[in-house]
Amino acid sequence: MSPEWSLDRPAPGLAVAQPRRGFRYGAEAFWVAGFALEGDMPRSAADLGTGSGVIALRRASCGVDAIGFELRNEWQAGWEITLARSEVLGRVRLVQADVGSLPAGAFDLVTANPPFFPAGRGPAARDPWRRAARTESTASLSGFVQAGTAILAPGGRLCLVVPRERDQEVGSVVRGVRIGARRTLLEVRPGAVPVTQYDEINEDHPRVLGWFQRFREPVQ
Repeated sequence: MSPEWSLDRPAPGLAVAQPRRGFRYGAEAFWVAGFALEGDMPRSAADLGTGSGVIALRRASCGVDAIGFELRNEWQAGWEITLARSEVLGRVRLVQADVGSLPAGAFDLVTANPPFFPAGRGPAARDPWRRAARTESTASLSGFVQAGTAILAPGGRLCLVVPRERDQEVGSVVRGVRIGARRTLLEVRPGAVPVTQYDEINEDHPRVLGWFQRFREPVQ
């Protein structure tokens, strides 16, 4: 049964449909989007496990050609509402696809907010949407990293947010920011020399607040 949808307006021109009850995107979506845009603006971008598609839509609203991949087909009804009511400058597609079998592509930037907990570990959410977003099922953290790097163009970047206790599971990290006690943002570049030290900041740090502001500000 399709959920009752509500509309969120996270940035100018965007109207993103989400279930009124159950899983809704949170601060991590804004964090990873803002963290990724501390680098150069990409020409093409992909978002893995895109859910509502908010990150892919924001990329497209800035004129970037973007695609969001999501396994759960329950999101498709919401995508129809979102795409009909949003105005973007770049091309955008929201596609049902498993991270483990993505179509070929070459993207300058790939983002991901993978499920936080390995299968069989962590609190099991009763809501199936929230459970799918929080607990690994068809793809593990390493699977997200492998899939994301596989579709990068030469010189491309993969940016993702992970639980702090799992940030050492990700290799080829060229930039890392630990936010408070729970989350780490990482930038991965295949073949690059990894860093060994990450920045340490709190959720109310000006850098974090700047990510929110940049996500919401009008396109110049």
